[in-house]
Amino acid sequence: MNAVIVTIGNELLQGFTLDTNASWIGKTLLAYNIQIKKIITIGDTSDQIVYEINNILKENFNFLFITGGLGPTHDDITKNAFMKIMDDELIFDEKYYKELIQKFNKNSIKMLEMHRSQALRLKKSISIPNDCGTALGIHYSIKDKQIFIMPGVPREMKNMVTKHIVPTFIKLKAEQNIVTIKTFGITESHLSEKINPLMQKYKKTCKFAFLPHYTGVSFRISKINSNLNLSNIKDEFWELMTPYAYGTDEESLQSIVSNKLIKLNLTIASAESCTGGLISKYLTDTPGSSSCFLGGITPYNNNLKHLLLNISKLSIKKYGAVSEFIALKMAEQIRLLTNADIGISTTGIAGPGGGTKSKPVGLVYIGLSTKNKNIVKKNIFRYDRNNNRILTAHKALDMIRLLIYKN
Repeated sequence: MNAVIVTIGNELLQGFTLDTNASWIGKTLLAYNIQIKKIITIGDTSDQIVYEINNILKENFNFLFITGGLGPTHDDITKNAFMKIMDDELIFDEKYYKELIQKFNKNSIKMLEMHRSQALRLKKSISIPNDCGTALGIHYSIKDKQIFIMPGVPREMKNMVTKHIVPTFIKLKAEQNIVTIKTFGITESHLSEKINPLMQKYKKTCKFAFLPHYTGVSFRISKINSNLNLSNIKDEFWELMTPYAYGTDEESLQSIVSNKLIKLNLTIASAESCTGGLISKYLTDTPGSSSCFLGGITPYNNNLKHLLLNISKLSIKKYGAVSEFIALKMAEQIRLLTNADIGISTTGIAGPGGGTKSKPVGLVYIGLSTKNKNIVKKNIFRYDRNNNRILTAHKALDMIRLLIYKN
Protein backbone atom coordinates (compact mmCIF):
# COMPACT_ATOMS: atom_id res chain seq x y z
CA MET A 1 0.00 0.00 0.00
CA ASN A 2 1.18 3.55 -0.64
CA ALA A 3 0.29 7.14 0.13
CA VAL A 4 0.73 10.66 -1.15
CA ILE A 5 1.24 13.55 1.27
CA VAL A 6 0.28 17.13 0.41
CA THR A 7 0.98 20.08 2.69
CA ILE A 8 -0.72 23.40 2.01
CA GLY A 9 0.49 26.85 3.03
CA ASN A 10 2.42 29.83 1.69
CA GLU A 11 4.45 29.88 4.89
CA LEU A 12 5.79 26.43 3.98
CA LEU A 13 6.67 27.39 0.41
CA GLN A 14 8.40 30.57 1.54
CA GLY A 15 10.42 28.83 4.24
CA PHE A 16 8.96 30.73 7.20
CA THR A 17 7.56 27.51 8.69
CA LEU A 18 9.34 24.17 8.70
CA ASP A 19 7.16 21.38 7.31
CA THR A 20 7.24 18.85 10.15
CA ASN A 21 3.81 17.44 9.27
CA ALA A 22 4.95 15.55 6.18
CA SER A 23 7.88 13.89 7.95
CA TRP A 24 5.72 12.87 10.91
CA ILE A 25 2.96 11.44 8.70
CA GLY A 26 5.56 9.59 6.63
CA LYS A 27 7.20 7.97 9.66
CA THR A 28 3.82 7.11 11.17
CA LEU A 29 2.53 5.43 8.02
CA LEU A 30 5.68 3.34 7.62
CA ALA A 31 4.78 1.61 10.88
CA TYR A 32 1.72 0.27 9.03
CA ASN A 33 3.83 -0.71 6.01
CA ILE A 34 2.36 2.12 3.95
CA GLN A 35 5.06 3.44 1.63
CA ILE A 36 5.26 7.13 0.79
CA LYS A 37 5.00 7.64 -2.97
CA LYS A 38 5.25 11.42 -3.12
CA ILE A 39 5.31 14.53 -0.92
CA ILE A 40 4.41 17.93 -2.37
CA THR A 41 3.77 21.40 -0.97
CA ILE A 42 1.16 23.77 -2.40
CA GLY A 43 0.57 27.45 -1.72
CA ASP A 44 -2.67 29.01 -0.47
CA THR A 45 -4.10 29.43 -3.96
CA SER A 46 -7.40 27.75 -4.82
CA ASP A 47 -6.56 27.22 -8.50
CA GLN A 48 -3.22 25.65 -7.64
CA ILE A 49 -4.78 23.33 -5.07
CA VAL A 50 -7.45 22.23 -7.57
CA TYR A 51 -4.87 21.69 -10.32
CA GLU A 52 -2.40 19.70 -8.20
CA ILE A 53 -5.00 17.54 -6.44
CA ASN A 54 -6.77 16.69 -9.70
CA ASN A 55 -3.44 15.54 -11.14
CA ILE A 56 -2.69 13.45 -8.06
CA LEU A 57 -6.12 11.79 -8.24
CA LYS A 58 -5.17 10.40 -11.67
CA GLU A 59 -2.28 8.47 -10.09
CA ASN A 60 -2.30 5.07 -8.42
CA PHE A 61 -2.29 5.32 -4.61
CA ASN A 62 -4.27 4.10 -1.64
CA PHE A 63 -4.21 7.09 0.69
CA LEU A 64 -3.94 10.84 0.21
CA PHE A 65 -3.07 12.86 3.32
CA ILE A 66 -3.54 16.63 3.09
CA THR A 67 -2.76 19.17 5.82
CA GLY A 68 -3.48 22.88 6.04
CA GLY A 69 -6.05 25.47 5.01
CA LEU A 70 -8.95 24.46 7.29
CA GLY A 71 -8.85 27.45 9.65
CA PRO A 72 -11.27 30.40 9.82
CA THR A 73 -9.08 33.10 8.21
CA HIS A 74 -9.04 34.41 4.64
CA ASP A 75 -6.15 32.21 3.50
CA ASP A 76 -7.81 28.98 4.66
CA ILE A 77 -9.32 27.90 1.35
CA THR A 78 -8.91 24.12 1.25
CA LYS A 79 -12.62 23.41 1.73
CA ASN A 80 -13.54 25.79 -1.08
CA ALA A 81 -11.00 24.12 -3.37
CA PHE A 82 -12.47 20.69 -2.64
CA MET A 83 -15.93 21.94 -3.50
CA LYS A 84 -14.63 22.21 -7.06
CA ILE A 85 -12.54 19.04 -6.99
CA MET A 86 -15.31 16.80 -5.64
CA ASP A 87 -18.25 18.71 -7.17
CA ASP A 88 -19.49 19.18 -3.62
CA GLU A 89 -21.20 21.91 -1.61
CA LEU A 90 -20.76 23.42 1.84
CA ILE A 91 -23.56 22.98 4.35
CA PHE A 92 -23.88 24.47 7.82
CA ASP A 93 -23.63 21.89 10.62
CA GLU A 94 -25.87 23.27 13.34
CA LYS A 95 -24.97 20.49 15.76
CA TYR A 96 -21.24 21.11 15.44
CA TYR A 97 -21.78 24.87 15.73
CA LYS A 98 -23.30 24.31 19.17
CA GLU A 99 -20.29 22.18 20.12
CA LEU A 100 -18.02 25.00 18.93
CA ILE A 101 -19.80 27.49 21.19
CA GLN A 102 -19.27 25.13 24.13
CA LYS A 103 -15.57 24.76 23.27
CA PHE A 104 -15.04 28.52 23.22
CA ASN A 105 -16.99 29.06 26.43
CA LYS A 106 -15.10 26.27 28.19
CA ASN A 107 -11.78 27.93 27.33
CA SER A 108 -13.07 31.45 28.12
CA ILE A 109 -12.33 32.61 24.56
CA LYS A 110 -14.55 35.09 22.76
CA MET A 111 -16.10 33.52 19.68
CA LEU A 112 -15.88 35.71 16.58
CA GLU A 113 -18.14 35.77 13.56
CA MET A 114 -15.40 34.20 11.42
CA HIS A 115 -15.47 31.10 13.61
CA ARG A 116 -18.90 30.22 12.17
CA SER A 117 -17.06 29.01 9.07
CA GLN A 118 -15.64 26.15 11.13
CA ALA A 119 -19.15 24.68 11.21
CA LEU A 120 -19.34 24.55 7.41
CA ARG A 121 -18.72 21.05 6.14
CA LEU A 122 -18.58 19.43 2.72
CA LYS A 123 -21.84 17.56 2.12
CA LYS A 124 -20.39 14.43 0.44
CA SER A 125 -17.61 14.00 3.01
CA ILE A 126 -17.38 12.41 6.44
CA SER A 127 -16.20 14.72 9.22
CA ILE A 128 -13.22 13.65 11.33
CA PRO A 129 -13.33 14.83 14.98
CA ASN A 130 -10.76 17.35 16.20
CA ASP A 131 -10.08 16.78 19.90
CA CYS A 132 -7.50 19.58 20.12
CA GLY A 133 -8.96 22.38 18.00
CA THR A 134 -11.98 23.68 16.10
CA ALA A 135 -11.36 22.64 12.47
CA LEU A 136 -12.96 19.30 11.64
CA GLY A 137 -11.05 16.92 9.42
CA ILE A 138 -12.51 15.75 6.11
CA HIS A 139 -12.68 12.24 4.67
CA TYR A 140 -13.56 11.23 1.12
CA SER A 141 -13.57 7.74 -0.34
CA ILE A 142 -13.25 7.39 -4.12
CA LYS A 143 -13.25 3.76 -5.29
CA ASP A 144 -10.01 2.33 -3.86
CA LYS A 145 -8.64 5.71 -2.76
CA GLN A 146 -9.09 7.35 0.62
CA ILE A 147 -8.54 11.08 1.13
CA PHE A 148 -7.91 12.66 4.53
CA ILE A 149 -7.81 16.45 4.91
CA MET A 150 -6.53 17.68 8.26
CA PRO A 151 -5.61 20.94 10.01
CA GLY A 152 -2.06 22.18 9.55
CA VAL A 153 -1.51 22.63 13.28
CA PRO A 154 0.80 19.71 14.17
CA ARG A 155 -0.80 18.87 17.51
CA GLU A 156 -4.29 18.74 15.98
CA MET A 157 -3.14 16.77 12.95
CA LYS A 158 -1.24 14.17 15.00
CA ASN A 159 -4.17 13.58 17.33
CA MET A 160 -6.52 13.23 14.35
CA VAL A 161 -4.29 10.62 12.69
CA THR A 162 -3.59 8.50 15.77
CA LYS A 163 -6.99 8.72 17.49
CA HIS A 164 -9.37 8.74 14.54
CA ILE A 165 -7.93 8.13 11.05
CA VAL A 166 -5.84 5.06 11.81
CA PRO A 167 -8.37 3.18 14.00
CA THR A 168 -11.49 4.22 12.07
CA PHE A 169 -10.44 4.26 8.42
CA ILE A 170 -7.05 2.58 7.92
CA LYS A 171 -7.55 -0.30 10.38
CA LEU A 172 -4.09 -1.80 9.92
CA LYS A 173 -1.90 -3.33 12.59
CA ALA A 174 1.33 -1.50 13.26
CA GLU A 175 4.57 -3.42 13.06
CA GLN A 176 8.20 -2.49 13.41
CA ASN A 177 9.55 -2.14 9.89
CA ILE A 178 12.18 0.47 10.68
CA VAL A 179 14.50 1.11 13.58
CA THR A 180 16.93 3.99 13.99
CA ILE A 181 20.01 3.69 16.18
CA LYS A 182 21.41 6.99 17.43
CA THR A 183 25.12 7.52 18.06
CA PHE A 184 27.36 10.25 19.42
CA GLY A 185 31.11 10.75 19.16
CA ILE A 186 31.77 8.97 15.87
CA THR A 187 31.75 10.29 12.29
CA GLU A 188 29.58 8.89 9.51
CA SER A 189 32.57 7.41 7.64
CA HIS A 190 34.04 5.76 10.74
CA LEU A 191 30.66 4.35 11.70
CA SER A 192 30.19 2.98 8.19
CA GLU A 193 33.55 1.23 8.31
CA LYS A 194 32.79 -0.20 11.75
CA ILE A 195 29.47 -1.78 10.81
CA ASN A 196 30.16 -2.66 7.17
CA PRO A 197 30.45 -6.43 7.84
CA LEU A 198 26.88 -6.52 9.17
CA MET A 199 25.61 -4.32 6.34
CA GLN A 200 27.02 -6.86 3.89
CA LYS A 201 25.42 -9.69 5.84
CA TYR A 202 21.94 -8.17 5.64
CA LYS A 203 22.14 -6.25 2.35
CA LYS A 204 19.59 -8.53 0.63
CA THR A 205 17.02 -8.33 3.42
CA CYS A 206 17.42 -4.77 4.74
CA LYS A 207 17.96 -1.23 3.53
CA PHE A 208 20.34 1.09 5.38
CA ALA A 209 20.69 4.84 5.65
CA PHE A 210 23.11 7.12 7.48
CA LEU A 211 21.56 10.32 8.85
CA PRO A 212 24.40 12.62 9.96
CA HIS A 213 23.78 15.65 12.16
CA TYR A 214 26.18 17.88 14.03
CA THR A 215 24.99 16.33 17.31
CA GLY A 216 25.57 12.76 16.12
CA VAL A 217 24.93 10.18 13.41
CA SER A 218 21.74 8.14 13.25
CA PHE A 219 21.67 4.82 11.43
CA ARG A 220 18.35 3.61 10.01
CA ILE A 221 17.56 -0.03 9.30
CA SER A 222 14.51 -0.82 7.14
CA LYS A 223 13.55 -4.44 6.67
CA ILE A 224 12.57 -5.67 3.21
CA ASN A 225 11.56 -9.15 4.32
CA SER A 226 8.53 -8.93 6.63
CA ASN A 227 9.51 -12.21 8.32
CA LEU A 228 12.72 -10.76 9.72
CA ASN A 229 13.06 -10.12 13.44
CA LEU A 230 14.20 -6.50 13.36
CA SER A 231 14.88 -6.44 17.09
CA ASN A 232 17.56 -9.13 16.78
CA ILE A 233 19.19 -7.34 13.83
CA LYS A 234 19.19 -4.07 15.79
CA ASP A 235 20.94 -5.82 18.69
CA GLU A 236 23.69 -7.08 16.37
CA PHE A 237 24.36 -3.59 15.02
CA TRP A 238 24.17 -2.09 18.52
CA GLU A 239 26.93 -4.40 19.73
CA LEU A 240 29.23 -3.22 16.93
CA MET A 241 28.35 0.42 17.62
CA THR A 242 29.23 0.29 21.31
CA PRO A 243 30.14 2.60 23.04
CA TYR A 244 28.83 5.20 20.57
CA ALA A 245 25.22 3.97 20.38
CA TYR A 246 23.00 5.52 23.03
CA GLY A 247 19.36 5.18 21.94
CA THR A 248 16.82 4.31 19.29
CA ASP A 249 14.08 6.08 17.33
CA GLU A 250 12.61 8.96 19.34
CA GLU A 251 14.92 8.60 22.35
CA SER A 252 17.13 11.61 23.08
CA LEU A 253 20.55 11.70 24.65
CA GLN A 254 19.23 13.78 27.54
CA SER A 255 16.39 11.36 28.30
CA ILE A 256 18.76 8.39 28.20
CA VAL A 257 21.15 10.08 30.64
CA SER A 258 18.47 11.38 33.00
CA ASN A 259 16.63 8.05 33.16
CA LYS A 260 19.87 6.17 33.78
CA LEU A 261 20.79 8.53 36.62
CA ILE A 262 17.33 8.02 38.13
CA LYS A 263 17.60 4.24 37.78
CA LEU A 264 21.03 4.17 39.45
CA ASN A 265 19.90 6.59 42.17
CA LEU A 266 22.74 8.98 41.30
CA THR A 267 22.61 12.75 41.70
CA ILE A 268 24.19 15.45 39.57
CA ALA A 269 24.73 19.20 39.66
CA SER A 270 26.04 21.59 37.00
CA ALA A 271 28.18 24.71 36.80
CA GLU A 272 27.87 26.16 33.31
CA SER A 273 29.56 29.15 31.80
CA CYS A 274 29.47 29.05 27.99
CA THR A 275 26.35 26.84 27.81
CA GLY A 276 24.34 29.23 29.98
CA GLY A 277 22.26 26.56 31.73
CA LEU A 278 21.59 24.39 28.69
CA ILE A 279 22.79 21.20 30.39
CA SER A 280 20.46 21.93 33.30
CA LYS A 281 17.63 22.42 30.84
CA TYR A 282 18.36 19.13 29.07
CA LEU A 283 18.63 17.15 32.31
CA THR A 284 15.32 18.51 33.57
CA ASP A 285 13.44 17.82 30.33
CA THR A 286 12.79 14.31 31.61
CA PRO A 287 9.84 13.82 33.99
CA GLY A 288 11.04 12.74 37.43
CA SER A 289 14.46 14.34 36.97
CA SER A 290 14.13 16.11 40.33
CA SER A 291 15.29 12.86 41.93
CA CYS A 292 18.64 13.04 40.11
CA PHE A 293 19.25 16.71 39.28
CA LEU A 294 20.04 18.73 42.39
CA GLY A 295 20.56 22.07 40.69
CA GLY A 296 22.85 24.21 38.64
CA ILE A 297 24.49 27.60 38.53
CA THR A 298 25.65 29.78 35.64
CA PRO A 299 28.75 31.66 36.82
CA TYR A 300 29.24 33.50 33.55
CA ASN A 301 31.13 36.27 35.29
CA ASN A 302 34.56 35.41 36.70
CA ASN A 303 33.72 37.08 40.00
CA LEU A 304 30.83 34.64 40.45
CA LYS A 305 33.18 31.72 39.85
CA HIS A 306 35.06 33.03 42.86
CA LEU A 307 32.04 33.92 45.03
CA LEU A 308 29.85 30.88 44.30
CA LEU A 309 32.40 28.17 43.61
CA ASN A 310 35.27 29.37 45.79
CA ILE A 311 37.72 29.37 42.88
CA SER A 312 40.53 31.77 43.72
CA LYS A 313 40.93 34.93 41.67
CA LEU A 314 44.63 34.11 41.44
CA SER A 315 43.84 30.79 39.71
CA ILE A 316 41.46 32.45 37.28
CA LYS A 317 44.10 35.05 36.44
CA LYS A 318 46.87 32.46 36.15
CA TYR A 319 45.06 29.87 34.00
CA GLY A 320 42.27 31.93 32.45
CA ALA A 321 38.55 31.30 32.80
CA VAL A 322 38.66 29.08 29.71
CA SER A 323 41.12 26.43 30.81
CA GLU A 324 41.39 22.82 31.88
CA PHE A 325 42.15 23.85 35.47
CA ILE A 326 39.08 26.08 35.85
CA ALA A 327 36.78 23.52 34.19
CA LEU A 328 37.95 20.89 36.67
CA LYS A 329 37.59 23.24 39.65
CA MET A 330 34.06 24.20 38.56
CA ALA A 331 33.00 20.55 38.34
CA GLU A 332 34.62 19.68 41.67
CA GLN A 333 33.23 22.66 43.53
CA ILE A 334 29.64 22.28 42.31
CA ARG A 335 29.75 18.62 43.34
CA LEU A 336 31.03 19.49 46.80
CA LEU A 337 28.69 22.46 47.19
CA THR A 338 25.58 20.37 46.45
CA ASN A 339 26.85 17.03 47.78
CA ALA A 340 26.04 15.49 44.40
CA ASP A 341 27.50 12.22 43.11
CA ILE A 342 28.53 13.92 39.86
CA GLY A 343 29.54 17.47 39.02
CA ILE A 344 29.57 18.67 35.42
CA SER A 345 30.97 21.97 34.13
CA THR A 346 31.55 23.93 30.93
CA THR A 347 33.74 26.89 30.15
CA GLY A 348 34.59 28.09 26.68
CA ILE A 349 34.36 30.63 23.88
CA ALA A 350 31.09 30.07 22.02
CA GLY A 351 31.68 32.95 19.59
CA PRO A 352 31.42 34.76 17.35
CA GLY A 353 33.95 37.00 19.13
CA GLY A 354 36.25 36.60 22.10
CA GLY A 355 38.77 34.24 20.54
CA THR A 356 42.54 34.59 20.40
CA LYS A 357 45.32 32.73 18.62
CA SER A 358 45.95 30.53 21.65
CA LYS A 359 42.27 30.26 22.60
CA PRO A 360 40.20 30.34 19.39
CA VAL A 361 36.44 30.62 19.06
CA GLY A 362 34.93 27.19 19.67
CA LEU A 363 37.44 26.19 22.35
CA VAL A 364 35.51 24.53 25.18
CA TYR A 365 36.58 22.61 28.26
CA ILE A 366 34.10 20.23 29.87
CA GLY A 367 34.77 19.03 33.38
CA LEU A 368 33.30 16.01 35.12
CA SER A 369 33.91 15.19 38.76
CA THR A 370 33.00 12.26 41.01
CA LYS A 371 34.33 11.14 44.38
CA ASN A 372 36.81 8.81 42.68
CA LYS A 373 37.43 10.35 39.28
CA ASN A 374 37.98 13.74 37.61
CA ILE A 375 37.87 14.16 33.84
CA VAL A 376 38.39 17.20 31.64
CA LYS A 377 37.86 17.13 27.88
CA LYS A 378 39.21 19.81 25.57
CA ASN A 379 37.09 20.45 22.48
CA ILE A 380 37.25 22.81 19.52
CA PHE A 381 33.87 23.22 17.84
CA ARG A 382 33.60 25.02 14.51
CA TYR A 383 29.96 26.04 14.27
CA ASP A 384 28.11 29.23 15.08
CA ARG A 385 27.48 30.39 18.65
CA ASN A 386 24.19 28.59 19.11
CA ASN A 387 25.33 25.28 17.66
CA ASN A 388 28.63 25.41 19.57
CA ARG A 389 26.62 25.67 22.78
CA ILE A 390 24.26 22.86 21.80
CA LEU A 391 27.14 20.59 20.81
CA THR A 392 28.96 21.37 24.07
CA ALA A 393 25.89 20.38 26.08
CA HIS A 394 25.54 17.14 24.12
CA LYS A 395 29.22 16.35 24.60
CA ALA A 396 28.79 16.89 28.34
CA LEU A 397 25.75 14.59 28.41
CA ASP A 398 27.72 11.95 26.53
CA MET A 399 30.57 12.17 29.04
CA ILE A 400 28.03 11.49 31.78
CA ARG A 401 26.58 8.59 29.77
CA LEU A 402 29.97 6.98 29.25
CA LEU A 403 30.69 7.31 32.96
CA ILE A 404 27.53 5.48 34.00
CA TYR A 405 26.49 3.28 31.04
CA LYS A 406 28.23 0.11 32.28
CA ASN A 407 26.31 0.16 35.54
